[in-house]
Amino acid sequence: MSLKVLEYFSYLEHKSPLHYVDPRSKILFIISITCLTILLDDIIPLSFILLVMLPLIFLGNFMNRWLKSLLFLTPIILLVVILNAVLLKTDYPTTIAIVLGLRLIILSGYFGLFFQTVSPDDISQTLIKFKLPYSFAWAISTAYRFVPTLAKETNIIVEAQKSRGLQIDRGNPFKRIKNMIPLLIPIFASALRRSWQLAEAIESRGWNATKSRTNLYSLKLKWWDIFIILFSLGLFALFLYLAITNVPIPYWLSFKIPAQYELRRLFTIAWVWIKGLFTK
Repeated sequence: MSLKVLEYFSYLEHKSPLHYVDPRSKILFIISITCLTILLDDIIPLSFILLVMLPLIFLGNFMNRWLKSLLFLTPIILLVVILNAVLLKTDYPTTIAIVLGLRLIILSGYFGLFFQTVSPDDISQTLIKFKLPYSFAWAISTAYRFVPTLAKETNIIVEAQKSRGLQIDRGNPFKRIKNMIPLLIPIFASALRRSWQLAEAIESRGWNATKSRTNLYSLKLKWWDIFIILFSLGLFALFLYLAITNVPIPYWLSFKIPAQYELRRLFTIAWVWIKGLFTK
């Protein structure tokens, strides 16, 4: 069992251009891109959104982690594509399956880029700027801050149990689930101990003793933040226009997998060929 995938959601303190972008403009951009990604159901527009994401990943020094996340997501994406291409009872099932796979890749990339370039302190500041209670903002930023820490502690517990002879990665799926039971108590105990220590630490510092709080720094919008906000609002307006009017996209942006290359047909041909090898 490996929880290294949770490192994908941990903040990396690099000095990239994206780290200087205000979190509020990032959130608006992510919302707009997510809405368009979910709405569009053609391969070419989604491929264009994916291509736009690549320069942003380079700017955020995020390429290595994104590629590692793709390796982790590859079995899931292949499973989604194959199952939908084979089981969907509709026209162009392979096209729909590829669209679903592209959506997974795009959303994982953009959300990963957000988490990698926004610090927990900036998340707290952003929520406060949105007029949310400080206690709620602090709870969200603290949970985000301690996800990688808890993942590392869980890995330590797993390795300790393996050294004592616990076989976690062997046997059928039901046996593996049963072998996870000895891990639950130490994991929950570690999480409760850390939460108790955190509660005592913040209480000893007079947490939330006064309503008028001050901050070491405050988020301020720069000119590039204004540009990103305007661009994001344009994308969201495009989403609303397409969603309300239901206007079809131009034919030159629409691409469907030809019927002769449908996965269901190719799998059937392969099955008949393999079956013929054993019947001769």
